[in-house]
Amino acid sequence: MSNEEPVATGPLRFALEGHGFRRAVSLLEGESPRLATALRRALPFLARREVPITLGWARALPMSDALRDLSRPFHVAPLTVEPGAAPGALVLDTNALRLLLDGVLGGDGRALPALDAVGLTAPQRALVGRTVEGIARAVGEVLSSRVGVNIALASDRPDPNGSDGTSIVCAFMLGADLGRILLVLPKNALLGPGPTATAALPPPETYNHHVLRALDGVELELVVELARVPTRLDVVLALKVGDTLPLGVPVSDPVSVRIDEKPMFRGRPTTVAGCIAVRIE
Repeated sequence: MSNEEPVATGPLRFALEGHGFRRAVSLLEGESPRLATALRRALPFLARREVPITLGWARALPMSDALRDLSRPFHVAPLTVEPGAAPGALVLDTNALRLLLDGVLGGDGRALPALDAVGLTAPQRALVGRTVEGIARAVGEVLSSRVGVNIALASDRPDPNGSDGTSIVCAFMLGADLGRILLVLPKNALLGPGPTATAALPPPETYNHHVLRALDGVELELVVELARVPTRLDVVLALKVGDTLPLGVPVSDPVSVRIDEKPMFRGRPTTVAGCIAVRIE
């Protein structure tokens, strides 16, 4: 290959495989109300406190990216996902762990336990482990009956990069900002057997370089997502000029830059000449 010949880049690979990721994300988004109900069933103390559980976002990204920005401690429960015996995970962030431990021990949510960033204590791990078993069963019932995917808790910690480097990650929000539970599932297991799930991409050197050059001028729409805020209809109807919509996202948090729902970059909000901008990291 000559130095002038282009190579297959991330956006081109996205164009070739993005349809499968979009299908898998849409599939889980469609089942998110039932998955949220399953989480409420597994965590009954949240219902007593009237804490809503909603889908914050669903994205295709490596598991390592999903874990990278979580404060410590967080809890990762590895899953084996069928079909494909691929790795998945249930992840509880620090706030979800505090809420869970308080609820399991009969607290009222007004004095959540402090957690050591080094990790949970042995009794805390035992309590969390038993609760996660219930979460996995409840979520597994929905996935099995609705999309034909079976999950089971695994003994080995998952490879953060997954079997194909990218998984579908759903972030379920507990209340407005009380914690997050991440459901991580491999794309191929969600799509099942078939050419979309199993077809391998050709190696870069086999791409038609005339096609690559022709694609250089194709315009793509970059979407920078600051936040998705679940809001009741009565709140939306009551909005008026001058109201402020809190996003619940610290300005220092990274944001996702996507092309047609496929995360391509991560960045942090900033300003350029008085306009909101994102610095790619």
